[in-house]
Amino acid sequence: MAEANLDQLAQLWDEFRAMPFPRGFYLREPEGKCMVTMDSTLAGCISSALDGPLGDRYRDILQGRITVLGTILPSIADDEYATEYFSHLHGTAVLAAEVDRARRE
Repeated sequence: MAEANLDQLAQLWDEFRAMPFPRGFYLREPEGKCMVTMDSTLAGCISSALDGPLGDRYRDILQGRITVLGTILPSIADDEYATEYFSHLHGTAVLAAEVDRARRE
């Protein structure tokens, strides 16, 4: 099961990396959060999860950012592409957390 999730994570990650960052979100900060930082932080955690188990610090960062992004998503619904982009990032991050959890069990 963990191997299948890892393959799915790699596929989602490849799809996400092909998506350009939403232009209007370089300066837009929904809920007071910098989306560039959100993007780069989650991308780093996802990439690390693909390489192996996350350390406690990165696991905490990943979980925290998943939660925050989940609360932000409804507030960006006015931008269809940004919603698609950040929803894909959110789903990929959730799967990265699941892969990391499975590795520890």
